[in-house]
Amino acid sequence: MSLSVGILTFNSERYLKEVLESVKSIADEIVILDSGSKDRTIEIAKSFGAKVFFRKFDNFVSQKNYLLSLCKKEWVLFIDDDEVVGNELKAEIERVKKEGSFDGYYVNVLTNYLGRWIKYAWYPDWHLRLAKREKCKWIGDLVHESLKVDGKLGYLKGNLLHYSYPSISHHLKKIDLYTSLYAEGVYRRGKKFSYMKLFLSPLGAFLRRYIFKKGFLDGFEGFVLSVMSSYYTFLKYLKLWEKEKNEKTFHSR
Repeated sequence: MSLSVGILTFNSERYLKEVLESVKSIADEIVILDSGSKDRTIEIAKSFGAKVFFRKFDNFVSQKNYLLSLCKKEWVLFIDDDEVVGNELKAEIERVKKEGSFDGYYVNVLTNYLGRWIKYAWYPDWHLRLAKREKCKWIGDLVHESLKVDGKLGYLKGNLLHYSYPSISHHLKKIDLYTSLYAEGVYRRGKKFSYMKLFLSPLGAFLRRYIFKKGFLDGFEGFVLSVMSSYYTFLKYLKLWEKEKNEKTFHSR
């Protein structure tokens, strides 16, 4: 089995060296799809022998499907530009390369939030990331995309180490982007704003992370991310309300 590692990048120099270092021993090719980086992203990628391509970003589904089309090996491992393949997971992927009996595999993502590994509120967090190239495609809305695999699925041991939130400001920027994409996506599908969801869903999001997933065991960081999850939920519905309001104002002129 041969393996492509596919990564989307945009100003990704912060962690990209560590990310590429973690996959260079298992990848038969590394494929980078960049959307206009202005930092050292391209330089770092080329230093690892990666194949680098450019496409203007529109949404995650189409961007990742284009990335998939650029990968040429039998299998594809999709990782983000801030995800490091842990040693146990790396060994599992090596095993799959020799004797894999499934068409796709879930991996467990362990997230580092503000310098702390989150072992409850966001864990376990299974994502389908490794698949046979000809049997997979990305589906979903403008955000919250998922990999669909036509065939049997398995699970891999080990963790994909996600260095996603180094600061509160970074988290807020992601929330702003993802909530805008969410509102645009559901608005296009005709989903209507609901005051009940605006008021109740944020509370549910907080309780789910902090109480039911035992985020309180993640310390103060667990409390913060639970509050931020609640804020994310509130903001995505608020932006849907804003889109409906702006559309009504436009047509009433």
